Amino acid sequence: MAKYCIVTEGVGELRKEPTHACEQVSQVVLGAVLRVMSTKDGARWLRVEAEDGYRGWIRSWSVHRVSAAELAAYRSGPMVEVDSMVARVRERASGHSSPLREAPLGSRLRRVGRSGNWIRIALPEGDRGFLHVRDLLVDRKSFRSRVRPCHMPALLRTGMRFLGVPYQWGGVTPKGLDCSGLVQSVFRLHGVLLPRDSGDQFRWVEREAYIVRDLADTKVGHLLFFGETDKRITHVGIGMRDGRILHAQGRVRVASLRPEDPAFDRDLYRLFRGAGPVLLG
Repeated sequence: MAKYCIVTEGVGELRKEPTHACEQVSQVVLGAVLRVMSTKDGARWLRVEAEDGYRGWIRSWSVHRVSAAELAAYRSGPMVEVDSMVARVRERASGHSSPLREAPLGSRLRRVGRSGNWIRIALPEGDRGFLHVRDLLVDRKSFRSRVRPCHMPALLRTGMRFLGVPYQWGGVTPKGLDCSGLVQSVFRLHGVLLPRDSGDQFRWVEREAYIVRDLADTKVGHLLFFGETDKRITHVGIGMRDGRILHAQGRVRVASLRPEDPAFDRDLYRLFRGAGPVLLG
């Protein structure tokens, strides 16, 4: 049995149980690698583990199953990463050609060539397509891949790109995301892998760094956590200046924990449990 699979659709849904009637618990984007743990319903559903350790059920039509050797071969060549909120993989090197797939921000695909300002890529199932360089994390002159800087001003700029994106339970893409999905996605884009859920993120920060309990001690870039108790953390956001936070509630927005601020959110203020840093090295 193939031990791995690669996501072949723009967004793959991870569900709590192997049925479409069950809730979506998370998502994975085009090119993401998953470990196959078991199957059900004639392998129409696969129980998988994502890179962050999160587990769920995904429909077989969203993935291409591969062996360890096939995965190594797929990863052996140069990779390219999508930097637009949502890009279109085209059949040919032309904006007028038919779209083959959507590729959300952060999708990573194998690069196999170039035609002018278009990069030819290999889709996980073996098909070929083209992405325009304006949609990619590449140098516009050399066409070489770049990496995003891993410092807090850059992370906050990335977070602000999501402003206005609608809330979606289990979402992690610019098409929709939940509060912990926003936090995880922002840090993942800069090479820092956090746990998926807000409660796990709270415990991770508590273990890896520290938690402060006074709002006056929070700093820019701290993760701020909310809930009735430490064991019931239900919300998370990223700290900004002057007591403001970036978070996903209804949509990605900026709220304030300062009563004198017009953007003050009384419910968040009441539920504040603590804050702490993600150590960036």
